[in-house]
Amino acid sequence: MAKKPHRKHPQIKISIDRINLDTNNPRLPADIQGKGETELLRTLYRGFNIEELIDSMRQNGYFEEEPLVIIPNKLPRKLSSTKTSKKEFEEFINNGKTTFTVVEGNRRLAAAKIIISDEIRSGLKIKNWTDPPPEIVEDISVLPAIVYCSRDEVVPYLGVRHIIGIQKWDSFAKARYIAKLVDGGKSLNDVENQIGDSQSSVRKNYIGYKLVQQSKDEFEYNTENAEEHFSFLILALGQGKIKRYLGLPTRIKDTAPEAPVPKDRVDNLNNLMGWLYGDERNPPVIKESRDITNYLTHVVESPDALKNLERTRDLATAYDLTDGEEKMILRYLAHANDKLKTVLGIVHFHRTEDVADEAEKCHKTSKQILKTVKESE
Repeated sequence: MAKKPHRKHPQIKISIDRINLDTNNPRLPADIQGKGETELLRTLYRGFNIEELIDSMRQNGYFEEEPLVIIPNKLPRKLSSTKTSKKEFEEFINNGKTTFTVVEGNRRLAAAKIIISDEIRSGLKIKNWTDPPPEIVEDISVLPAIVYCSRDEVVPYLGVRHIIGIQKWDSFAKARYIAKLVDGGKSLNDVENQIGDSQSSVRKNYIGYKLVQQSKDEFEYNTENAEEHFSFLILALGQGKIKRYLGLPTRIKDTAPEAPVPKDRVDNLNNLMGWLYGDERNPPVIKESRDITNYLTHVVESPDALKNLERTRDLATAYDLTDGEEKMILRYLAHANDKLKTVLGIVHFHRTEDVADEAEKCHKTSKQILKTVKESE
C-alpha cells in the first residue's frame, strides 16, 4: 500500500527575533548542545564557515528560494491533532507571541542575526565591520520559513536531505541525529521507513555511534578524533573480516544495537579504536581510508600479523606477516638482494670510507643470517 503524501506545511514571512537557533542541532559538538544562543552563535561563527554567508547576505539580502524550516517552541495540545484546521494553525503561527526553533537553516539564521545585531557582533568581537544598506537589513529582519508542527514531522525531510540525500551532514552528525531519534522512542526500522533508507545507512551510522559510546563507557576512551573521522569506523564496519574480529554478525541488521561488541571482544574494540584514531600515548596506525581495506582487513585475520601490530603498531610490517613469517623473510631477502645487485653495478664509482662502512655492515648482517639458518639445519 502506498504511503499517504505528507500534509502541506505553510510558508510564512516571520520576524527574525521570533526564531531561535537549535540547541539540539546534530552538527554541533556534544559539549555545545543544550547551551544558550550566545554560545551557539559563537560556535557557528568560529567553526562552521558562515563568513561567506554573511558576505552574501550583506550584498544580496536573504534568498526567498531557501526558506528556513522551523517548529513552534510550544505547540498547544489542541493544535497537535491531525484534525486541526488549517485556519487554526495559521492563526497560531502568525500570532506575534508565538516563537519558533529553526531545525533546518541554522547557519543561515546565525548569519542573519549577526548582520542585524550590533550586540551580537560585539560579543563575537567582529571588527572592521561595514553596515549593509538599510534595505538589506530590513530584508534580513523578516525571513521566509516553512512551519512544521514538531521535530517528529521533520524527520523524513531531514533524513532525505542530510542522511541519504545530496546535502549530507558529516558522518558523526548523521549518527548523532539518528541516535537522538532512537533515544526519543523510535525504532531503527521506524527511522529507516520514515526517510526511505533501503541501503541500511541509518543502521550503519547508529551501530557506529554505539561502538564509539561503548568504547567510551568501557575504556573511558577520548572520542574526539573518532567523532572527527567517524567515516573510518563506518568503512571498517563494512569489512567482513573486521566484523568477525569484533564478534559482530555478518549482516548489519542482525547486530544488537545497544552494546554491539560482545563482552569477550571489547578488548578488540579498544584495539580497533586505537588503530583508527590513536589514544593518549600513540598516534593512529591508519593514515587514510585505503589502509583499512588494503591492509588492516588482512592483518586482523592473521594471528602472527595481529600480534605484531599489537606489539609494534607498524601496519606495514604487520601486513607483510599476513602470509606467515617465512614468506615475509623470503620477500625481504629477495628485495634486499635486488637492491644490493643494483649497488654492485655502480659502487666502483664511489670507493669512499662511508660506503665501505655500510658495505661492512651488510656483510656482517648477511653472514649472521646465513650462520643462523645453517645452524638450524
